Formats: sequence, structure tokens, C-alpha cells
Amino acid sequence: MPEISSMNNYHKKPIVTVIIPCRNEFNYIEKSVTSIVNQKDLPGEIEIIVVDGLSDDGTREQLEKLQSEFPNLKVIDNLKRTTPFALNLGIKEAHGEFVCIMGAHSVYAEDYLFNSIKLMEKYPETSCVGGPITSEGKTNFGKAVAIAMSSLIGVGNAKHRFPQYEGYAEMACFPVFRKEVFSQIGLYDESLVRNQDDEFCSRLTSSGRKVYISPSVKSIYYVKATPSKLFKQYFYYGLYKPMALNKVKTKIKIRHLVPFIFMIYLLSLPLAYMFPLWFLPIILYILAISWNFLRAKLKVKSKLYLFIIFPIIHISYGIGFILGILKLIKDN
Repeated sequence: MPEISSMNNYHKKPIVTVIIPCRNEFNYIEKSVTSIVNQKDLPGEIEIIVVDGLSDDGTREQLEKLQSEFPNLKVIDNLKRTTPFALNLGIKEAHGEFVCIMGAHSVYAEDYLFNSIKLMEKYPETSCVGGPITSEGKTNFGKAVAIAMSSLIGVGNAKHRFPQYEGYAEMACFPVFRKEVFSQIGLYDESLVRNQDDEFCSRLTSSGRKVYISPSVKSIYYVKATPSKLFKQYFYYGLYKPMALNKVKTKIKIRHLVPFIFMIYLLSLPLAYMFPLWFLPIILYILAISWNFLRAKLKVKSKLYLFIIFPIIHISYGIGFILGILKLIKDN
């Protein structure tokens, strides 16, 4: 087990509460928690709350070992096994002045929380800070996914997906909030199994509060390592996006609709046999992927995956989005 720095005196009022929703993260949970335990230079203690969705892959046993070495680590059962329910459970248990939402699939620089608090002090008008996400993959496929998830064609103009971006943004990937935000604007929407963070941050910014992100707040997110897992991830993003957008109609962006439009276009491709110019968008799409292929600093065998990764992202999201619209219509 990696070495964990010791914290001797537990304060009833920690400076930061870190909340980690997780389920079956055996390959990542130890590194993730250890990177949080080893945060440096904070003016107080860290409280870590892992809200576990009844993991059955050995994750729970790893957490028990970590608890024996770090008394400020608390594990709560997430009986509903959904992310927003887990987040709300953690927030209700939080004692920190700041509340940080982190993922079990990531690791964090040792000054992540220190630099986040510095940003809060530098920009007192902010209620949420964080860092743009840095995506990494462990396999050839995963390395190509990481490129796609940080590219304009992959994620549009989502500022929090570009590692070098600094400034105000719609949201932060692993946000640090002033705790009073939750009593002022409410908790996460538990009806949104996915995209609950989008809806929450939309509610936050609509109330006049601001989000600021900086590359000084560093983390690494390990992307999905297989096509099926990537498809499932983006399918559910698409499925719950219409519900989220329905709650915050004023926050709809073109990038939210592009995969949906792309799917409609693909379904209409037979028209190209009568109108050859109808092929033009798909030609431009292939050229855009080719441009990313040429720019990617990867071995050729990794870069070739881009020609299936971009379609997986867009088609899975688009299918989910269409089904999400149908579900929204049915429910209303």
C-alpha cells in the first residue's frame, strides 16, 4: 500500500470535507484516496467521506484498510447506488468550511485543495472553484480517448475539458464549494442519475454566483479503457441531458444539441443518393477526425482508434439524447 501521511489531531470543524461517490472502483480507489490524504499545506484537517454504492469487487476491503490508517476517512452506504443520492448523503454529513466533490476514478496533485482555497481567497465573488480536467488513458485505446475528450470535436467549447484553460466557467470537474452554497440553493437533483453536476452548476450561476477554474488545480482523470464502457458512459450522458436541460432551459448550448443533430443526419443519409451534396457533412466530419489524428502526439496504433472513438462518443450520446427526449415527452 502507498505510504500515507499521518494526521494526528482530528478537529470537529475540518477545513475541507471531500466527498467521493463510488461503486466497484477496485483498480482506482486506493490511489485516489491516498492522493487526497496526502494533500499539503492546508490550514486545517481534511474530512473524507466515501459514499459507496455497495461495492462487491474488493473496493470495500480497500477502504477498510485505508480507514485503519486514516481516522478522518468515513464510509457511508449508498443504498440507491446513484451519484446524486451519494453526493447529497455526503453533503449532509459534511463538517468542513469547504466541500469538495471528487471522483474515485481520478488522482489529485498534492496541492489541489490548497490551491483551490487560494483561488477562493483571490476571487471572493466565487462560490465554486476547481481545475480543468486532464484526461489520461492506460491502454492504447484509452490514450486515444484522452485525446478525444480534450478536443474541440470531442467536447465542443466545454472550458473545463481543456487542461490549460484559466478563467470563469460553467462548471468545474472536481469542484470545491463554499459549504453555505448548499443551504442557499439546495442539494443535487436526485432525479438526474447523470448530468446532476451540470444542473447544479447551472442553478448556481443562475443565482449570480460564479465558478472559476485554473490549471494550478491539477488532477488526472482516467478515461474508460474499452469501447463498450465509453459507449455506456456517453449514452447515459445523452439520456439524462434532455431532463437536465428541461430544468435549466436558459443554459442550453449548441454543443448539447450537436450529437442529436448528428444522429438525425446519419439517419437521413439515404437522401445522399438523390442529393450527393448531402454527403458533405460526413466528409467534413472525417476530415476533422483526420486533423486530430495528425495532431495527436501518440503512436500510430493508438491514434487510429480516434476513427472509432469520436463516432462512439457522438453516436452513443446522440442515441441517448433521442431516447431522453422521448422519455421526457412520455413523463410529461
